[in-house]
Amino acid sequence: MMNLIKGPIYEHKQTKKLLHFLPKKSIVYLWHEDLDGVAVDGLIDAQVKAVINAKPSMTGRYRQDHVRTLLQAGIPVFDVIRSEKQKDQYHGEEAIIFEDQLYVSQESDPIFIASLFSYTEEVIEKKERQAHSNYSNQFDEFVQNTISYAEKECQWFTKFPKVPNSFSNVASEKDVFIVARNTKYELDIKVVRRAMLKKESVIVAVDGAADGLLKQKITPDFIIGDMDSISEKAIACGAQLICHEHPNGTSPGKERLNHMGLFVETIRFVGTSEDVAITASFWSGANRLYLIGCRIGMTEFLEKGRAGMGSTWLCRLQAGDKITDLKGIHTLEHSSFFPLQWSRRHRPKPSLLETIQQLVSERMGLWKKKEVLRHD
Repeated sequence: MMNLIKGPIYEHKQTKKLLHFLPKKSIVYLWHEDLDGVAVDGLIDAQVKAVINAKPSMTGRYRQDHVRTLLQAGIPVFDVIRSEKQKDQYHGEEAIIFEDQLYVSQESDPIFIASLFSYTEEVIEKKERQAHSNYSNQFDEFVQNTISYAEKECQWFTKFPKVPNSFSNVASEKDVFIVARNTKYELDIKVVRRAMLKKESVIVAVDGAADGLLKQKITPDFIIGDMDSISEKAIACGAQLICHEHPNGTSPGKERLNHMGLFVETIRFVGTSEDVAITASFWSGANRLYLIGCRIGMTEFLEKGRAGMGSTWLCRLQAGDKITDLKGIHTLEHSSFFPLQWSRRHRPKPSLLETIQQLVSERMGLWKKKEVLRHD
């Protein structure tokens, strides 16, 4: 039996868009099969009171720890098992979760909306066993899909893509940092921040990664992508905007930005926006490509709803000797692999307030020692 949970409820079919306007300490109503790491990081940052999902938060198709991460953060997770929901989307209505039932206030009266299934450690372990037994089939399907699409898309990698001069002229013979939104990618940015800010470096944000960079007071030189997970603040940050145009000529990002009255250039290419950024940098003659948050593993692609990674495999093969993948480098910062002086050199400088607090703490410690000696 669950305790009563009460708060405003917010809903959106796309979790990444919901996170742009979600107030702190809300209840969220998602439509997100197999929660991914980026979404979970955002939900924890927003200090949500509870997660309600109209789709399975954990299907057992593949192993993932994201539901467990929410539970460990003290955030209960529920799947909807029976719904009488009538409203299209909730936006701040008062909601109550009690005994695995969801109620939403309508004209001050609580109305039953849905019966819920709550996740526990026991449920997660059962799903993990399903994922383990399904692994061989899932891996085989993923590899076959990857090979199939790689064969179809290989022709795109054998000729110079039409890259805007505004990009190729800047990236040529430069170190290019390509930053994509992924689990804990902001921690990686903190570790390599000083290297990124060198004058000779070029910073490319893939879609919503621009918001993560701006949080750390880093303005990207370019933003490349579909522009579907980026805030208007990031769009207006001063970076050069380049929209990913798909092989069929569609570009949702260009349509969005044109509607905002902005002129943008495009790159027509296959694959993900990360692939576009890597390929454009390679063909522009970049010296080195430093990747932060860019996806490469099966689980990462399944979380994005992709059944394979043909274009990513090809672009990694093509630019291989120029690539340094920095994803997860923050995990080494405090380990024995890093010399102490490296860790100190790359640690962010303390703020004035932190410096004052440390000084006061040290002085108080000295004063207490003197008092002890005086009484002795």
